[in-house]
Amino acid sequence: MRLAGKLIATFIVLLMLGFTILCTLLHTQYATAILSHGINTLSPYSFSARHIGYTITDPWHLTIEQPHISFQQQPLFQAKQLELWFKPAKLLYPGWYFDSILVEGLDLSPDTPLPTLPLISSDRLALTSFNLTSPELILRDSQLQLDNWRNQAQSWGLFSGNFQLSAKELRWQELALHDVLFDGSRSDQHWKCYGFSFNWQQASVSGQAEYLATAQTAETILLHQLTISGLQLQDSELINTLQSHLGQLLKPSVKLDIRRLDILDSSIERPDYTINDGNLSLHNWSWPASLWHQRNAFLSLGASSVRWKNTVIDEPLVELAFSPQQINIEGMSANLLSGYVQTDGTITPDTLALNQLTINGIKWFLPEQWLIQLHNTSRYFNNISLTTLDIGYTQLTAPHPQLPFQLSGINASGHDLVLKRRGQTGLWQGKLMASAGFASVNSIAMIEPFMEMNSQAGLWQLTKLLIPFRNGLLETTGTLDLNREGQPWQLALTADSMPANVLPRWLQLPLPISGVMDIDLTASGLGQHATGLAYSLEGELKGSFRQLQLDKRTTAQLWQQWSQQNMAALAIQQTEGQSYSPLTASPLAIRASRGRITIEPVLLKGDDFTATLQGQWDLARPAKQLLQLQATQGCQILSRHWNGDQQQLSLSSCDGSSI
Repeated sequence: MRLAGKLIATFIVLLMLGFTILCTLLHTQYATAILSHGINTLSPYSFSARHIGYTITDPWHLTIEQPHISFQQQPLFQAKQLELWFKPAKLLYPGWYFDSILVEGLDLSPDTPLPTLPLISSDRLALTSFNLTSPELILRDSQLQLDNWRNQAQSWGLFSGNFQLSAKELRWQELALHDVLFDGSRSDQHWKCYGFSFNWQQASVSGQAEYLATAQTAETILLHQLTISGLQLQDSELINTLQSHLGQLLKPSVKLDIRRLDILDSSIERPDYTINDGNLSLHNWSWPASLWHQRNAFLSLGASSVRWKNTVIDEPLVELAFSPQQINIEGMSANLLSGYVQTDGTITPDTLALNQLTINGIKWFLPEQWLIQLHNTSRYFNNISLTTLDIGYTQLTAPHPQLPFQLSGINASGHDLVLKRRGQTGLWQGKLMASAGFASVNSIAMIEPFMEMNSQAGLWQLTKLLIPFRNGLLETTGTLDLNREGQPWQLALTADSMPANVLPRWLQLPLPISGVMDIDLTASGLGQHATGLAYSLEGELKGSFRQLQLDKRTTAQLWQQWSQQNMAALAIQQTEGQSYSPLTASPLAIRASRGRITIEPVLLKGDDFTATLQGQWDLARPAKQLLQLQATQGCQILSRHWNGDQQQLSLSSCDGSSI
């Protein structure tokens, strides 16, 4: 036993002596040569360095300047400086264990060879002034710190714990980020980013996020906070690239929860729309859940101006609150079309319920297909209601070729309005009043028209419709029962000194006259659909004419127009000081029975001609429409027939010839 003790003591003394000699040599100029020779002799690696620094006051710290390591004559590792802090507690363990590793000036790429190395583990790995180049990711002038790092042959290693990354420039595919900073931690497949920031497209971006992926749950991105300030997007190609990258990141299998997203003072320009100085705030949004499946989400959107196609909207503001199967419009307002619009209310998948709608000073030139667009918009809702309506000083213009109109100085008010119920449009409930300072419909001028209607439980009543003309007045009342089968309706109309040119335009008659007429009209039918109306229309119109004359035509010009194959194509030339022929007409009588409309013969007399006009329609058979004009001027006889889309002209001249 005494001999064994002496041998162990001798071994410990020799080991301490060897360690002392090694430490002494590391203080000399031979340190670099000794370590290089040792590594080159005892390992398959080739090692060289410009200088190795060591001090006994910090015995577990080694500094290597410009290290260069090769494996099988292939460069493996080179840097400006490598600093190693050994872990004395694990010096005798297999592999290499470090308290810290600091590498300065390292260049990495996928081409960097990764041979089978002995185990290398470090409580902290720090890379400074390093560059990374790969097909999808590029880092320039970067700093990286990783906790609990260990090497791995198939990648650049594994780590767990905290990490920090900063870079002057980061390029991900085609997106360039500057002044990048990430600070977070990783545990298995759970990543936390306590804070990140970078600059992109003149914008500063910052936020906090988490990423979690396990075998039991889908990939989840939790965005605690993201702020984007000063973003400028005008490049369509860049926008398409960004959308493509987001599409790759947000796959259907990925769940994204946005706790808060703020976009401030940002602008975007696209072919169909432009947003200037926009501000967006989004809270508690889940993706890919639809907007009808959000829980306690909130969206606020504002901008200095927005261009949607050819319409400019100034200072729009929208505030929406989302809950399952419901969107609350907490506020929506904008300056547009020289006026102001404001509303709030509630939207569900089949209902639009507005609390109030205010429209002031709008001047809107309606598109040609405005009725179709209105129908396409409203078809998304089976029910539409409006508690309070307030319209003031508004102007609508529709340059439609068949029925152009202009309404100026519109004022309207209504309350408790139900405009659509169970997919059927109409005034189901409420009271509505409307007036205009001036109106023109199909070139017929109207002065301060007024309308009043109400509905109770689907019984829609037009209690008053007054249309004053320059020297006349039209009054109308009517009812429509939306609840009864077929929706029966009734209409009563009286007109005193109404412009006579209204009638030819309403009935599309080839009769260019001016003057006044008095009319009495009663009509009834079923209004639920066109087919029901075609078989149910009943009514009678009686009218008489006064102060008739040809409208901007002489008798010769009227005869010339009637004599043309295409009457609409003939342009009548006006001459200064031209006088127009007076006319007389027999009373007008139009009757409708079960959708069949008959115009009783109307006799017209001028200075040198007489004419008879009569016709009949069958609403169920539009092709059977027949309109007849018989006229004589001296010895000339003219006959025209309109049968559906077909026209026939017969003209007999004074010499007996005819066409």
